[in-house]
Amino acid sequence: MAQEPMVKIARARRSQGMFGGSSPVLLTPLVDMFVILLIFLLLSYSTGGHLMYMARNVLMPESVSREQLEPAVEVAVATDRIYVDGEVIMDDLEDWYTEKKLLMPVLYENLKMKALKFKKMEEEVPLFHFAGKITIQADRALPFHVLKKVLYTADRADFPRISLAVYQRD
Repeated sequence: MAQEPMVKIARARRSQGMFGGSSPVLLTPLVDMFVILLIFLLLSYSTGGHLMYMARNVLMPESVSREQLEPAVEVAVATDRIYVDGEVIMDDLEDWYTEKKLLMPVLYENLKMKALKFKKMEEEVPLFHFAGKITIQADRALPFHVLKKVLYTADRADFPRISLAVYQRD
């Protein structure tokens, strides 16, 4: 029976809090607020530039350029295949090493479909603007006359704003 009054005193001291008031500290709303703040900060944080899909077999040239990439359609040109936004669209480029025509039909059709999709989206979404931007990653061993065909095809498919992706040298 002697233990019972001591337990009541200890409970009374705990419920009074640090300053003698009787309001308990509610941690759940405080934790919720910090989680929301953390999510907001993570979503609004930008390191600058644009992350892009790197094709496995494309070894890009180095550059000292400091311009940052902007979001755009990505075309990666390896010595043996072409990727558009990470998907292989042309599996064999050997014929294009000797071909005299500048327009690559498979690449043209793929890019033209993307351009039409973006133009349709521009009509439906008022804040969206199709600027015709495209970023091309080309292997450093790719002959220039093949790269010229890719550039020409991109321009003809309504992507006149062409950027070449390179590794940034320090």
